[in-house]
Formats: sequence, C-alpha cells, structure tokens
Amino acid sequence: MIICRTPYRIPLAGGGTDHSFYYKYRTGLFITATFDQYIYTAITKRQIDNKILIQTTDTQFCNDLKNVKHEIIKSVLKYFDIKNKIHITSFATIPTQSGVGSSSALIVGLVNSLCEYKKIKISKDDLMRIAFKIERKILKYKGGYQDQIASAFGGFRKVSISKKGKIKIKEIKINKNKIDLLNKKMILVFTNETRDSSKVIKSQEINKKKILQYYDKIKSYVGPMEKALKNGDYKTIGKIFDDHWNLKKKLTPQMSNVRVNKIYSQLKKDQNIIGGKLIGAGGGGFYLCITKNQNKSINFLKKNKLNFIKINFENKGSKIFLKN
Repeated sequence: MIICRTPYRIPLAGGGTDHSFYYKYRTGLFITATFDQYIYTAITKRQIDNKILIQTTDTQFCNDLKNVKHEIIKSVLKYFDIKNKIHITSFATIPTQSGVGSSSALIVGLVNSLCEYKKIKISKDDLMRIAFKIERKILKYKGGYQDQIASAFGGFRKVSISKKGKIKIKEIKINKNKIDLLNKKMILVFTNETRDSSKVIKSQEINKKKILQYYDKIKSYVGPMEKALKNGDYKTIGKIFDDHWNLKKKLTPQMSNVRVNKIYSQLKKDQNIIGGKLIGAGGGGFYLCITKNQNKSINFLKKNKLNFIKINFENKGSKIFLKN
C-alpha cells in the first residue's frame, strides 16, 4: 500500500495572475503557501481480481477503466496507462470546491502516489507540471499554475510566469518565530458555500481590458506582502487582504453573493479582526482572516455560530509517508 499526504494552499498575494488570460499579456507574479490541512490518497494493487475499486465520497467497483465515473481519477489512471487491478481511496480534511485548491491537491497526490506505485522517480517540478497538464489540458478545468505549484512544493513560494509561460519558483524563507506568530494571527472562516471555480473564472474573461487593469493592481500587492511576511507584520497583511478583497469583488458579479457578503459584514464587527479576503476563485469557500487576538476572535466566531479552522503553515508539499 502507498499513502500520500498532499497539503492545501492559501493564496497570499497576486492570485489570478497565474491564469493564461493574464500572464500572456502582462506576466504573472504571486505568492502562495500551504497549511496543515490535507488530502490523502491510498493506492494498492488488487490481488484477487482484475477490477478497479474507487473509494472517495462514493464507492465504485468497475470491471475496467472506461466505466470509472470519477473523472479526475479516471484521467490520472489513463495518463499512467493503468487499466485494472487497482484500489484507490481518497479522503480529505476540508470540503471540496471551497477555495483551497482541492482538485489540484487531489491530482498532485494521485500523480505522486502512482509514480511511487510504478517505481517512477519524479521531481517536484515534474510533479507540478504533470498535474497541471492533467487538470488544465486534459480535463480542461479553468485555472492557473498556483494550485499545482503550492501542493507539489509546499511552503511559502513566490512565483513569476513570463508571457511565454516560463515559470520561476522561489522559496520565501521566513524566520520560524515569524511563522509561529503568523500562525497565531490567521483563521479560516467557512461560508458554508461551495462553488464551481471554473464558472467563476470564465465569467472574468468577458471584459479583458478591465480585468487586466484589476489584476495589475492585485499583482502590485506581491512586493508589500513578501516584506510583511518576512517581518511578521500581520497588520499590513490584514490591510492587504482587505484591499485585495474589495478589489476582487469588482472582477465579476459571481465573486460574491448575499451570504458571503453577510458573513464578511459579521466578521468586520469583531474588533480583533484586522482584515480578510475570500480565497480561491470566489463565490464561496473560506475567508482568510487576520486577527490581533486569535482566542478572542474564536470566541466571537463561536458566539455567531460561524465555522472556522485554525491553521499552521507547512513546508513539505506532497509527500509519500507510507509504502509497503
């Protein structure tokens, strides 16, 4: 059996500039990080028959690959030319379609697991690129490079993308004491809304000239964010999140809705919350909030019956932690 653990990501600055509709005209630049919530993939070879067993939120028992209903798992198996005699299980600690890059994390985890299964050595760069190819080129899910890079590499990453699509990935090295401080200042608040990110992204491509101008401003937050992260300057990070969210809402009417706006208004009533933004493509999922006092904010969230997760940053990326 092979078990792989792959982290989810949070976009910190410049998110969206990794999409081809932007970087082909302006070049992309963003900062992303991973945190201690994961998707797990387990793979083993079936010994008693030639069938395929898939266990996710549903269970499917198939005679061959063409009958597999889970399109992500089906596409990854097809990429590796695996047609039968396999049992795949996946389970996650966070709901899908909630803005943390869950689809990409699943693909990265499956690719990593199947490379180990087939005894193929793979670098983190190749892991990212294969996952991107499957998700964006084969499955044609809308999005950019951020999610695959984050889940494959882990840690804090500053990424630039040229107009021709050349990618440069740089690790942002932050003092452990500063990371510990930031861990105590961040909370993810769930909107209880999930959404189809491809639809939200597609809706942004209608008025390209206007959208490019908005993303120019979003990209300008990368420099100040990198400096604030290194300094543990959570107050500046909170302000950037607020500014980013106010700008992000202008990208498309699908970016927000009545419930999402209502929760944001509730959060602003907590005097300890400095700022926050909806992460991912938008339309639902999680608010990433910066707070002066995490414990007091948690009491506020509990009182207002809002679901939340405390986070800790991680730096391992997708990792095989069991093979036998």
